[in-house]
Amino acid sequence: MRIHPEEQAAIVSTITGFDNESEIFLFGSRLDDTKRGGDIDILVKSDVICRSMLACIEDELFRKIDEQKIDFVLTLKNELSSFAGMVLAKGAIQLW
Repeated sequence: MRIHPEEQAAIVSTITGFDNESEIFLFGSRLDDTKRGGDIDILVKSDVICRSMLACIEDELFRKIDEQKIDFVLTLKNELSSFAGMVLAKGAIQLW
């Protein structure tokens, strides 16, 4: 997994600050230790967080870590979008 522990802690603390019951997963190229670069892909399962809140989450996160490309995928906890289902089926690491 290619994110620093400080980045992981910042991601978790920021998102759980908006919804402590959320589930947070890392997926994509950052799971592959043999690759370089790439954005940070985060899947958030939440019944509280909505798309309009993602900009606030990103702003708060960038106060804690260096600004970089982060892609959020948002889905309901018990009603996964088809893309979220594919992400989880292909492999993702749960951060929270």
